Amino acid sequence: MQLEYNILWIDNDIEEYIANGEVESIRTFLNELGFESNVETVDDEAKLDDYISKHKYDLILSDFNLNTTTGDVIIQEIRENRRFSTEILFYSAKSNFRDSPEVKERLAFMDRITFHTNRDTFLDKVEKLIILTLDKLLELNATRGLITSETSQLDVIIEELTLELANNRLQLNTDRLKEIIDEYADKFLSTRSESFKERYSEIGFDNIFQSIEANRKWSIFRDLLREYNKQVQSKEIITFLKRNSTYFNEVIDIRNKFAHSKAKQKEGKMVLIGQFGKEDFEFDSEQCISIRRNIIEHRINFKELLEYIKFNVDN
Repeated sequence: MQLEYNILWIDNDIEEYIANGEVESIRTFLNELGFESNVETVDDEAKLDDYISKHKYDLILSDFNLNTTTGDVIIQEIRENRRFSTEILFYSAKSNFRDSPEVKERLAFMDRITFHTNRDTFLDKVEKLIILTLDKLLELNATRGLITSETSQLDVIIEELTLELANNRLQLNTDRLKEIIDEYADKFLSTRSESFKERYSEIGFDNIFQSIEANRKWSIFRDLLREYNKQVQSKEIITFLKRNSTYFNEVIDIRNKFAHSKAKQKEGKMVLIGQFGKEDFEFDSEQCISIRRNIIEHRINFKELLEYIKFNVDN
């Protein structure tokens, strides 16, 4: 599981749940927890294979009595043939839907299965199961690794965008690329400036750029994006730059602190605590929710910029 939370919802009458706003309610609940929700809805159990092959789902919701089969048959397929240990919630208007001997036999040794019959409390039950499946993830040590991984992926996007700008959009010549590298090395690599420049002459801009630390990489990217925007005068780029201006504080700095943190008990609750440079820091679960939300917003912002640039390249 990453910052996305994937739900598979199987019901022949799923359109009713969509129309009533219950699917959207679950998406909102996940967003408020700092996760990007993905709720896949299936109205025909015959299509199930198409969906199961797409994701490793964090939660499966299913009507127990489908048009051509029952939930116990589905669970047998998912657990025994697909080897998924995903938490599953079966629901039905019939209170005796588990009484069949065949059903009992198929479910006898299955775990992580919940049954629900009360339509009025259905959403509440789903929310409780979501919290249950998040328990391990929301342990702060796990959150630390999760956020470090996500920010590393954003580094890759910055590299991709920078090389696109330098090589294709701005078509920077050799002298200009060397100027960027020299400026970086002279300002920030006082002890190994010359060796870095020599390495650049050997492997070129595209390869050396990956080894620049995240903060400087981000700064170079923004400088090139501003330079490109002088040519195109794009509202989309101006909007991106404004939203992205908080990226250091909300992503890079947080990632650096998380890398130097430890989970400890403090006043009855777990916190991530540590020191980065001369700064002491502390994060609790509520702050981690805010951090995840910020990372999602920045990731969406980067994806929109990528799509915008790709569109302009193609057109």
